[in-house]
Amino acid sequence: MKLVDISPHDLVISAELARSRTSKVFEERLRASIEEIGLAEPLKVACLPSGKYLVVDGMLRLRAIEAIRRVDKSAFASVPAYVVDHERRYELRYQTDIYQDLLPSQLASLVEHLHQAEHIRKVDIARYIGVSPPTLRNYTGLWRLIRRGGIFTRIVDLMDVGVIPASNPYAWLRLTADGLRYALETYFSDCQRAEEWIDERIALARRGDVAPYAIKYVEAVTNSLPARCYREAAEVRNLKRQLGLRRSAAAKRPPTIGDRREAMTNLTRVSERSPDRVLRAAAKSLSTYLR
Repeated sequence: MKLVDISPHDLVISAELARSRTSKVFEERLRASIEEIGLAEPLKVACLPSGKYLVVDGMLRLRAIEAIRRVDKSAFASVPAYVVDHERRYELRYQTDIYQDLLPSQLASLVEHLHQAEHIRKVDIARYIGVSPPTLRNYTGLWRLIRRGGIFTRIVDLMDVGVIPASNPYAWLRLTADGLRYALETYFSDCQRAEEWIDERIALARRGDVAPYAIKYVEAVTNSLPARCYREAAEVRNLKRQLGLRRSAAAKRPPTIGDRREAMTNLTRVSERSPDRVLRAAAKSLSTYLR
């Protein structure tokens, strides 16, 4: 899929591709999230003969952007979107419904099952459900929280009802069980026992009283705990953080001529030597596109 930037005025919606049910609470949380951190997942659109683009997936995100633009006309002068085949619009739309209707914990379990039991590569799972590889990596983190059990599993319970954002499980994974308890009881529950606070917040959320914590707050708290709260020494954590920042910077760096040559070399190798006929055809098509 090709990623492009599109003017909001060139985006067209269709009732037949809209979700059958929406939640006002979810839409408000989505708008707040986009205002705070931007659009994490681009829309999916298909070209129309008029030159405009049909929104295949992301109508709620577009609605949130339109609400933001009514207040600030300068916001989102362009919207990032993946251009998909118009003929596959229904297939892609329903794939996304499957993804959106699952709780974070359910999706994490599904991803791990497909990867471990069915031997499907995670990059292929990400492409099928329509998320970026970094987003899928978060579900791997959720699965690790679930596997640890105890209070780590309860954090995932909070993510399922929208109290804690599921967008950075690694903020919690770096803590010990005692460190996680300390974080909750000191910065979230106002010294209330962690398990009691979690039960109360989940009960309130299920009644529609959701007051989600911002991911920036979660990261600020888990970044500033006493050394005894972490599973690894500060030097190791800093090194991992630096490596993560480098990967992120490299992912955003525009491709160079050397990158293109390396990609063409690898694609040629796959198209000529891979035993998988589908991979050979895909590599050949992508090589043609890059030329």
